[in-house]
Amino acid sequence: MLLKWQCYLVQQYRRHGKYFVIFGLCLTINFLGHMIICGTNLSDGSLTHRNVHHNIYASLRSSASPKERRAFLVITILTGPVNFDRRKAIRETWLSSLPKDVQYYFMIGTKELPSEDRAALEYEQHQYKDLILLTNFKDSYYSLTSKVVSTFQWLDEHVDFQYVFKADDDTFARVDMISGELMKRLVAERFYWGFFDGRARVKKTGQWAEKNWILCDTYLPHARGGGYVLSRDLVQYISVNAEMLKQFNSEDISVGAWLGPLDIERKHDPRFDTEYRSRGCNNAYIVTHKQEVKDMREKFDLLQTGNKLCAKEFRTRNSYIYNWNVYPSSCCIRDDPSIP
Repeated sequence: MLLKWQCYLVQQYRRHGKYFVIFGLCLTINFLGHMIICGTNLSDGSLTHRNVHHNIYASLRSSASPKERRAFLVITILTGPVNFDRRKAIRETWLSSLPKDVQYYFMIGTKELPSEDRAALEYEQHQYKDLILLTNFKDSYYSLTSKVVSTFQWLDEHVDFQYVFKADDDTFARVDMISGELMKRLVAERFYWGFFDGRARVKKTGQWAEKNWILCDTYLPHARGGGYVLSRDLVQYISVNAEMLKQFNSEDISVGAWLGPLDIERKHDPRFDTEYRSRGCNNAYIVTHKQEVKDMREKFDLLQTGNKLCAKEFRTRNSYIYNWNVYPSSCCIRDDPSIP
């Protein structure tokens, strides 16, 4: 019976072969169209390319293997292989009591690392289990941009998160305040938070020279690198497109350039003291850059005893509120001493 049915199909194909092909193509197209449309919310009558792409991407994410780590906020601290004292101070101060659903990792490149340094890191990892050893990356002060890319790619692959706070190992942060403000946001996407600069002149000499910068005569608006927050979708954007993104010497300038054309919310916050040198000490600060180990311990002790960051507030220069209504070259005027 089965043989007769097979013979019948062969005869029909020889007689009407082209119709079989056309029918097969139509069936395939119909199936694909059905999958796209059914994955799109049509309740508001809008079937847009963006909606279709979003739902297909969401379907791919939901069908992927679950990630082994999950957190609302992930803190990634870029640190050098031999900077154990700084990591220890950070663990014992601003990372010692984290809000629920917050995780942290120290990011270290281990490619071509001397065996004794690698052994020390493995011992430290055995003790604390908070190091991410990037085996494909050679750690160097002059390759921080590549390190940020490797960090974002690792996050995208291994962690299910909503936001990342990128910091350095000379950063002091009030994680409870950062997490608390992020929790208040209704939508966890397209968000870039830090202390922005849009009028910095391009350096052509010195250790931070950007000889390949050809975009304009100033750097694009960017959050300064001592600490900034990105939503998950922006991290994924950088991770997925990394091979096509031009890397500049400064990682914060690179991130600002990569995100420049995107329709996102950029939140300038003077409570981020994250420039190349600290503006001083203000009890309103939630992130402070350029801190020595003793500074971290002093700030932590003051917070524990009196809920104050500073023994005495002081400033070395004024801050500013970023003016998004003017050209970037005129964005940032330090003329108001009342701004933290």
